[in-house]
Amino acid sequence: MTPSSRGTTNITVALAPGEAVLYVAETDNAPKGRRELRAYPVLPDDTLGLYTVLHTFGRDWRGEHRGIEGMCTDREGNIVACSGWKKSGPGPLVQVFSPVGAILESHPVPSDQPMSCAFGDADLGSLYVTTAGGELWRARDCGRRGR
Repeated sequence: MTPSSRGTTNITVALAPGEAVLYVAETDNAPKGRRELRAYPVLPDDTLGLYTVLHTFGRDWRGEHRGIEGMCTDREGNIVACSGWKKSGPGPLVQVFSPVGAILESHPVPSDQPMSCAFGDADLGSLYVTTAGGELWRARDCGRRGR
């Protein structure tokens, strides 16, 4: 975590299958903080090219929408991300973004502030999600597979 003038900024990273793209989620949940999911191409010399913003978390009458705190990629290259909270926005969620930023799925999480996620089990077919409250949730046969 990196300190900012308004609070804390969380940076979360994940590589696409084939390692040609680095996904970066920058999350500052302070009012008017930056909450973005970006994609950086990994260049042949292992440096990063110019990024594309895939998704920006906003605010509305419900308040600030909590950005991504943890993410991983599935076998197809989609980004599986933990976001949201009960105090404002759409609530605690696991969202699935396509490699170009389209929201493919959005699933409510029964506990507040999902923090990280990873695929597990022998076939990498279950999604494990942790929360700020220290809980561990498991979604068996979630329809996606880890890599």
